[in-house]
Amino acid sequence: MNSKRILSLILAVVMSAAIMAGCAQQTVEPEESPFAPTETPATTTDAPEPAPSEAGEEVSKTGKGTLTFARTESIATLNPHMYTSDIESCCIEYTGAALYGYFYNEDKTGVSLRACLADGEPVKMNDDGTVWQIKVNPDACWANGEAINADTFMYSFKMLLDPKLVNGRGGAFAEDYIKILNAKAYYTQTEVDGAVPTWEDVGIKKVDDMTLEITTSIAQDATEVMSHFAYAWTVPVYEEMYEALMNADRTATTYGTEIDKVVCSGAFTYNAWERDAEISFKKNPAYINQGIIQIENLVMKIIPDRGTQLQMFEAGELDYVELNSSQFKDYEEDPRVLYSPSIYVKYMPVNVNNPDTPILSDVNFRKALFLAVDRESIAKLLNAKPANYLLSTRFIADVTTGESYRNSKQGSAIPDDYCGYDPEQAVKLFEQALTDAGQDKVVLTLTYRNDDADMTAIAETLQSSWPSIFGADRFELILNGLPTSQSNEQIRAAKTDATSFDLGFAGWSTNELAPWNGLKVYGSAWANRYDTFTSERYDELWTLANSSEERFDHEKRLDYVAEMESIWLDNVSGIPVIELIDKTLKADRVQLAADQWVNRVGFGWIYASVTDAD
Repeated sequence: MNSKRILSLILAVVMSAAIMAGCAQQTVEPEESPFAPTETPATTTDAPEPAPSEAGEEVSKTGKGTLTFARTESIATLNPHMYTSDIESCCIEYTGAALYGYFYNEDKTGVSLRACLADGEPVKMNDDGTVWQIKVNPDACWANGEAINADTFMYSFKMLLDPKLVNGRGGAFAEDYIKILNAKAYYTQTEVDGAVPTWEDVGIKKVDDMTLEITTSIAQDATEVMSHFAYAWTVPVYEEMYEALMNADRTATTYGTEIDKVVCSGAFTYNAWERDAEISFKKNPAYINQGIIQIENLVMKIIPDRGTQLQMFEAGELDYVELNSSQFKDYEEDPRVLYSPSIYVKYMPVNVNNPDTPILSDVNFRKALFLAVDRESIAKLLNAKPANYLLSTRFIADVTTGESYRNSKQGSAIPDDYCGYDPEQAVKLFEQALTDAGQDKVVLTLTYRNDDADMTAIAETLQSSWPSIFGADRFELILNGLPTSQSNEQIRAAKTDATSFDLGFAGWSTNELAPWNGLKVYGSAWANRYDTFTSERYDELWTLANSSEERFDHEKRLDYVAEMESIWLDNVSGIPVIELIDKTLKADRVQLAADQWVNRVGFGWIYASVTDAD
C-alpha cells in the first residue's frame, strides 16, 4: 500500500463500503449554555467564503431545501467517544469533521481518502515509519467560528483515552489501523516495562500550535495513518463544554447527551432533537468543505415500522426509503429504485456457553444447524444472495483495482464443506450430537428483530424447515421476537449472562476497504461483539494481518484474511445465512451528486440537491 499525494482510491465497480458521508439507512446489529451555540446563524463572520461545488457552480453558505429521511433505531448519545450504533455514528459524521475523511474522487466514480481538518497528508519523520506529523488546516474551525488547532486534538484524544472515563471507543483509537505508542496500556492501565504509562508516555504530542506528532509502536504507512484518523471517534470534542459537563470525580461527562451539549465541526450542526421521534440538522457555513454541501436542512425521523416509512414516502413526507424484501415486490419495475451492495452478511450467533442448552457447545450440533439452512430458498424469498461465508462481496481485496475479496484467489477458495445446504449430512450430525449428549430432543430459542420483515421471514422459515429436517418429535424452535434494540441487548448480554439467548441474528457494518482490519469485530478483543467465538489463532492472525511487516505483502495479508474466515466458519459459533442487496426508493425531487453508488460515500445523500428548493 503506497502513499500517494491525494490517495485516490478509485474503484472500478460498485462493490464496496458503508456509512461515511452517505449514511444510508443501515443497522449495526449485534454498534453533543454558557457556550457557543451549536446552531450556526445564517451568516458567520469567521466562516469561509462560499466555495464552488465540485460541479463548478457556487453554493449558498446556508444551502437550499430540506432532505427528509427515516431510520428505525433510536439515538442514545452524540458523543464521538461513546457512540455504539450506526445511527449515532451517522449523526456524528454529519456534524463532526475528522483530520481525514472519505469523499468523492474528482469524477465521482469512486472514493478518495484525503485531508479534512488536516492540512495535507501525514509526513513521515523517521526511516522506521513510526513517527508521523500531521498539520491542522489553518482554516479549520468550530461551527461558532472559533479556531481548531493542535490543542483541540490533544485534549480530544487525551479524553478519548482517559482511563477514568473509560470511553467505549478508546480501545479502538489506541490500536486499530495504527498502534499508538503506549496508548492501549495507558487506556487500560496496564504495566509496560514495570510501570503504568502516564499521558505523557503516550505517543501523541503537540509540536506547535498547528502540528501534532504521532509515534507508533510498529512501522506504519501514510494510508494507515490517514485511515486511522478518519474514524468518527476521532472527531474532536469542544474542551470547555466537555470539561464543564464532567462529574466531580471525572469518571463521566454528559457531553453529547443533548444538542446543546455538543459543538459541531462538520458539514451540519444540530437543529433540534426530539428523542425517539426526530433529529434535524442545519448546514454549517463554517465547515471547511461547506462548498460541496447544497442542502440547507436534513431531517431524520425515527420510524421503527418500515411499513409506516413507506406510507410516508408515498405521501411525500420522506425523500428516500429503504425497501425490505416484501415491500420490494411492489416496486420491482419502478425506475425510482436504486440498488446497492450490502455490507452485511446476516448470520446467527450461537451461544456456545449457555449452560441451559449445553448441546450448543458441541461443534457437530452447530454444523448440523449450519447444513440445515436452505440459503438459496431464503435468498430467493428475500431477493438476496445466499451466503455461506462471512465477508460480503462488498469487501475489497485491492482498493487500487476495486477487486472484491470474494473474487480474489483467497476469497473464492472456501472449502466445499461450506457449500451450505446438506440436510442428509445435517441429520447425521444432529443424531450423533443427541447421542453424545444423551438427549432425545432439543428445544432452542431464536431471538430476532420482529420489526425487521426480512429477519422475521428467516426466523419463521427456520421454525418450519428445521423440524421437518430433524423431526418434529426431536427438534423444536421457539421464536422470541423483540424490537431491534431489545433483541441486540439480549444477545450482547451473553457476556455477563450466559443464559441470555440460544440463537440470534447479527450483521456487522465494518471496514470493507480493509477486510483484514474489519475482521476485528469477531475477535476476542472486540468489546461490542455479538457472538461467543474465541480463537487464539484467529487473534494471532488478525495481529499479523494488521501489525506485522508481512502485512505489506498483499497476497500474504489476504492469506491471513482467508484463514481467519475459515477458522470462524469451522467453529460455527455463527451461522451465515444471506447477503442482502439493498433497495432504496428515491423521490424524483432529489438529485444525486453522482450517477452511481460509491464506496464509503454511498449515494451521497448529504451532497444531493432538491429541485423544488427556493
